Amino acid sequence: MTIESGRAAGDIGDAAQDAAHPADAPQPSRSTASDRMRGRRRLLGVTALATATGLLGAGAGAGASRWWDTHLSPTARTAPRPSGPGRALGARTVFQTSGESGKLALTFDDGPDPRWTPRVLDMLARLQVRATFFVLGSAAQEHPELIAREVAEGHEVAVHNWVHTDVYGVDFSELTRSVSRTCEAITAAGAPSPRLWRPPYGRVDAPAMMVASQQKLDVLLWSVHSPSASAAAAVKDVAGAGSVVLCHDGRTQPSEALFSALEDALLSLQERGLAITTGSDLLSSPSEHQGELT
Repeated sequence: MTIESGRAAGDIGDAAQDAAHPADAPQPSRSTASDRMRGRRRLLGVTALATATGLLGAGAGAGASRWWDTHLSPTARTAPRPSGPGRALGARTVFQTSGESGKLALTFDDGPDPRWTPRVLDMLARLQVRATFFVLGSAAQEHPELIAREVAEGHEVAVHNWVHTDVYGVDFSELTRSVSRTCEAITAAGAPSPRLWRPPYGRVDAPAMMVASQQKLDVLLWSVHSPSASAAAAVKDVAGAGSVVLCHDGRTQPSEALFSALEDALLSLQERGLAITTGSDLLSSPSEHQGELT
């Protein structure tokens, strides 16, 4: 670059600066510059406050959403009122008993199933014990011969549900029909009228208790569960007098390994002197009533 060209470039830059800040234009005072700085700070503060408020608002909104998701209305899942006085309405809900009778209840859910129920009945015959079968009404209607065999071999048939539906997902009328239809399927297959009900998943609320009351059913849940072969093997260690043992003879849980382990565990319990029986027999034992809660 020559000196002349460099000077020309400098002149162009000076001209541009002069155009941006003409010599006769008023120059900003120190107070104006200070005001601008304070304005920027105020703007940053407002922005930060808005951001924080937004975050708090989002949190409050999420909290409100969670509240609505987990809090039902005051009238949701409540039982209908009794039609009038003069009729006792109530049902026991039992997990286990005091054990003073030396008995424990053995129960099976989700049958009858032609794949597994005969296998279970053969096992119980070898052990010479009785059990309670909480049956699905639709399965009982489809396989009445299995219900008839359960009764003929001294077992108790009780209500699970018409299908494996969570009672929380159905209204009172539908739940009433489900239990009634299951009772009808049980008696149509030759079994006595059921005395016990175990809702699927063991879920019980006010409408379910009213259904049990109206149908004159006690609710028998469980204290020992055997959903796998290892859990079935552990029954001999965790079950005792007064226990209610939950097993399955239908749907997805049954397996040869599970029933083999269960049979060994039940044999061990018998060797300890425990009597394995039905749910109703356990509940009706006079010595068990002495330990009832009051």
